[in-house]
Amino acid sequence: MSLRDIAHSLFEEAITLQRPSNIVLKSSEKYSEDFSKADRIFPIAIGKASVMMMDGLLEYLNKNHKSKIYKEPIVVSNPQTNSSIYNFKHIISSHPTPDKKSVAASKEILNYISDSNSSDLVVFLISGGGSSLLSYPADGITLNDKIELTDLLLASGCNINEINTVRKHVSKIKGGRLNAAALPSKSISLIISDVINDDLSSIASGPTVADATTFIDAINVLEKYNIFEKAPTSIKKYLQNGAKKKLLETPKQFSNNITEIISSNNVFKETLSNLAKNKKYNVININQPYEELAISDAQKLFVETTKVKSSNTILISGGETLVNLTGKGRGGRNQEFALSFLKHYLSSDDNREICLYSVGTDGIDGPTDAAGAIVDTDTIDSYNSSGLNLDQYLSNNDSYTFFDKVNSLIKIGATGTNVADIQITIIK
Repeated sequence: MSLRDIAHSLFEEAITLQRPSNIVLKSSEKYSEDFSKADRIFPIAIGKASVMMMDGLLEYLNKNHKSKIYKEPIVVSNPQTNSSIYNFKHIISSHPTPDKKSVAASKEILNYISDSNSSDLVVFLISGGGSSLLSYPADGITLNDKIELTDLLLASGCNINEINTVRKHVSKIKGGRLNAAALPSKSISLIISDVINDDLSSIASGPTVADATTFIDAINVLEKYNIFEKAPTSIKKYLQNGAKKKLLETPKQFSNNITEIISSNNVFKETLSNLAKNKKYNVININQPYEELAISDAQKLFVETTKVKSSNTILISGGETLVNLTGKGRGGRNQEFALSFLKHYLSSDDNREICLYSVGTDGIDGPTDAAGAIVDTDTIDSYNSSGLNLDQYLSNNDSYTFFDKVNSLIKIGATGTNVADIQITIIK
C-alpha cells in the first residue's frame, strides 16, 4: 500500500469506530431511568451527524420505549443521504451560511417541543453545523442581515468560539434559548463536539446549554476584528440595546437538563492512535490542537516531523485552523494547511518519504466538494512536472485548484460525523 492508501485506510477505520449511531446507542443506555420516567419522548437531532445520531437513539427507543415517541422525531441536517430504517421528519437545511430553510427548520422544532410538558423528556442530539442549520434571527434582524454578519465573521479570521459568541446574541434559538423553549420538560443533550476545547456553549452555538457570554462580549468580538462598523445597522442596534440591558440576555443557568459530550476531536485522535499502534507503527500524539492560521500551523507540524528519528512513524494531530481570506481562489482550511506543508517540505530538501493527510472529519472542507488534501511523493512528482507556481496558489487561497491539478484532493463525501479536522502524517 502507498502511504496515502495507509492514511486513508486509518481514517476510514476510525470513522467506522466513531460512527454516531453506535455512540448514541451506547450513551442512551446510560439514561434508561430518565426514559422510563417520561410520559412522552421528543427526539430532535441537529447537525452534520444528525441522521446517524437519530438512528442510534431510535434503535434504542424502538426496542425499549417505542410507544412513548411523540409524533415524528425531527432531524435537521446539511444535504446528505438518508438511508435510515426508522421514521422521522428529515429537514435539509443550509450550511455554512444560513438561509430561509434554516429559519423554517428552527420554527419546525420550536413548534414540535411546544407540545411538551413537565412529565415529558426532550432529547437533543447535537453535532457541528447546527449554528447555520438552525438560524432564527432575533426580532428586528432580517435573515439577509444575519447572512451578511455570518459572511463577515467567516472571513474575519476569528475562531469558532468567537463566531458563536456573536451568533448567540442575535438569535432566538442559540445560546440556550432552544432548551428554554422546552421548559418545563426535562431534557437530555447528547453532543458530538466539533469545538476543540469542547466548550458546550459553543458547539452549534450552544442551543441547549446555559451561556456565560454577554451582549458586550459579542460587541467586543466584532470590534476586535474591525467588523463592528461593517455589520448591518440592525445588528449593531440590537447588540447595543442588549449591552444597555434593554433586551433579555441568553439564559445563564438551567436545572432541567443533562448534557454529555459523547465524541470529540480528542476521542477521534485517540481512536486513530490505537489503530496505528495495532498496526505496529511508532505513534506520536501531538496533543496541542492546531487552531491558528493554517499556513503557520502547517509549518509547525512540518517542524515536528523533522524531530522524528525512527522510521514507520505516524504523527496524529488535529484541530480547526483558520484561513485569512485575501485571495479569490477556492479551498478550505485543510487544503490550505496541506499546501503550506508542501511548501515547507519542498524548501527543506528533506529526502525522507513523508505523507500528510489533512482532512475534515465531516468529509467537507470549506465551500468545496473535497474533504482535504494529501501531500506525498505522488503530489511532489506531479507538481514538479506541472509548471505550477505554488506561492501564487497559496497567496490566492486557491489550494483546491492546486491539489486538483496534482491529483491530491481527498474526496469522500459526507461521513455522517463532525469532530473538526485531523492530520495523519506518516514518515516511512
